[in-house]
Parts: sequence; structure tokens; C-alpha cells
Amino acid sequence: MTKWIRRKRNSLGYGIQSPSDFFFVQHVLREESPYYAYATLGKMEKAYNTCIPCYPEATNRLLFRLANHVHPETIVEVGAGLSIFAMAMACPSAWSIAITPSHTVACAMQPLLKEHPQIKLKKADEMAFFNQNIQDRGAIGLLHIAHTSFYREIVEAALPYTTDHTLFIIEGIRDDKEKQNWWKELQEDSLTGISYDLGSIGLLFFDRSRHKETYWINLKD
Repeated sequence: MTKWIRRKRNSLGYGIQSPSDFFFVQHVLREESPYYAYATLGKMEKAYNTCIPCYPEATNRLLFRLANHVHPETIVEVGAGLSIFAMAMACPSAWSIAITPSHTVACAMQPLLKEHPQIKLKKADEMAFFNQNIQDRGAIGLLHIAHTSFYREIVEAALPYTTDHTLFIIEGIRDDKEKQNWWKELQEDSLTGISYDLGSIGLLFFDRSRHKETYWINLKD
């Protein structure tokens, strides 16, 4: 009991010792207060969820909060869906691009792109176009790996363009055993920093000046 009390006193919650990591969990991942863009996101989801890949409302809101927290200069989504709008609305000044090989998805997104001209959409081979554009930009602020089978190749291509402020958001880390194992390898890689396992979503940060930590956070509590 004495050891438990000592651990409880020294821990900020979720097994987290760092005040900044605890703030991130409490005020970004688990934040329940409404944001200004939630209503707009909800209208998009109702209007387009049958023709554009769309995550549940809670996931799109999470992506908005993550982009708002990181505030990147560059946002890249591979496997385009409605989530690119959630992230771009959080950072209207960011250079934002979504890449999809699907002609159907590209066509369906055109009306929304007219309302959000800061977002570029490319209907192209995912790997070839990703390599070309990242080389031109020189660094990645926020990378969202969404509906794509090239998740492994995209990450390998993106790693050289990370900075201390880069965030990777990787969807479907438990889709199958192979992807689960790959995610664990990423967490242990010397090039990655603090990571968060949110169940179906993985978050990778790249500030390697900080002590590497791997957190498991259940957002459904």
C-alpha cells in the first residue's frame, strides 16, 4: 500500500510523469470543450459521408485538435478523406495537400475544395506524388496516413523530412497482425520519439532531445 501511495503521488495520471505530456493527454487528446469548427465539420460529415471516406465524428474532432496543437506549416494526408478539412481548418495558413488514387473521391471533394482553397488535392499515384512533393517542401509538419495500403512505404519516405516538431498520425494500427508489429517497430525505432497508442490510431512525435516514452491512452473512458 505504501508503494502504491508513493506511485500515485508522483504520477500525474495514465502512468505519465511529464507535465507537458499530461497536459497533451488532458487538454488535447481528451479535451471535451467545443471548438469553433465542430459545427462545420458535422455538416460536412452529414453531407458527404456517403461519397468521401469519413471517420467517426469523434475522430475528426481529434484530428482538428491535434493540428491545432501542433500548428504545422505543412499538412500532408495520404489516402484522402474528409479529415484533411478537419486538420486544415485548424491551421488555415498551413500548406495542405491531400493525395488520393481514387477518381471518385477526387471528384466528390471538388465542391468542398472550392470552399477551402488553401487545400490542394492530387489524384495521383500515392508514392510517386508523395516523394515529389516532400522533396520540394523539405520538411513535414503533420503527416496523416489514412486510407492507403502504402503506409509502410510512406513512413520510410517521410522519416528523413521530420523535425523536432513533426507529428505522424497513423490510422488503423491494429488492422491486422502485420500492421500491429510494424507499429511496435516504429515505436522502438531510434528515429522516433514519444508515441501514443490510442487504440486504432497511433501518434508519433520526433523530438529526440526528450526521453522516449510509449503511452497507451483509452479515449473512451
